[in-house]
Amino acid sequence: MKKICITTIMSTFIFFSSSQLALSEKLNGVSATLTVQVGPTADSSSETGQPIKGARVIVINSLGKVLGTELTNSKGIAKLNVIVNKNPLFQKKQMGEVTIITVANGYNEQIDFSVPINEFNDHTAKDSVSLLIVDPKRRNEPRFTNGSYHRLTVFEMLNDYAKQVGLTKQNITMDTGAEPPWGPNLKNLQD
Repeated sequence: MKKICITTIMSTFIFFSSSQLALSEKLNGVSATLTVQVGPTADSSSETGQPIKGARVIVINSLGKVLGTELTNSKGIAKLNVIVNKNPLFQKKQMGEVTIITVANGYNEQIDFSVPINEFNDHTAKDSVSLLIVDPKRRNEPRFTNGSYHRLTVFEMLNDYAKQVGLTKQNITMDTGAEPPWGPNLKNLQD
């Protein structure tokens, strides 16, 4: 009888503890549809080119978890529904943030840190990404915004997430002997 009573008490305690945790997660969760517009960096005449179709957008939450990945459409747009933790820095706002990695064939990688989610309490988020064209005769490095990190720290992070998602390197011959940038293609499941 004592075993049944102790088991019942423990089960009840676990149930209420997990229920409070689930409620807490719901109260601290921020949801939005994230729209990412991808295009090339403006050239010297300040003209932007056509949107980049087939760019891969990778969204990472503040805890380092990949929330999703999507390819851009013919208008250079990728949309992802995301749920993130509320950012405690902005106590009067129901907003969070993500990091976005963008890769496309013929372009260098771009990482945007601290992209706001639901900043205006409308369950939307937007990011405009400009990718720099690869120049095989020069050293090409990923670019990043909104972060005061050392470039090698960012490159290491990019490589970790590229491998986690299963990206492959672009098929570009680099004159400098350096490795080409990551591309939007995923490794075959058979590899």
